[in-house]
Amino acid sequence: MDTVTKRHPIRAFLYGIPFGLGLALIVVGQGIAALGTWPPFIVFIVGIVAATLWGTYGPAKAPKGPPPAGATVVDEEPAAAPEPESANEPVTEPPADAEPEALADAETGEQDTV
Repeated sequence: MDTVTKRHPIRAFLYGIPFGLGLALIVVGQGIAALGTWPPFIVFIVGIVAATLWGTYGPAKAPKGPPPAGATVVDEEPAAAPEPESANEPVTEPPADAEPEALADAETGEQDTV
């Protein structure tokens, strides 16, 4: 059982602002785009969107401790369905000292009659 994971898209959006601004400054500082043009603004917006998506759908941290007394607990794996009866049949293997032809016949279930 695991605790319910809580995402923080608003916090991710707020952290995306300096992330996007940093990316835009890198684009301008490296001479990829001029400061008064649209590409730095587009990179700024892309940085905000990327951070928001990461905060919403990215991997979450593991809980630091046990869940509080009133926390909702979710079971990750549902109970497995029972296996069919044919899956419980014993598997017969040929003896280790058998010849290769006999092994091939044992795998296919056919018998050679000479």
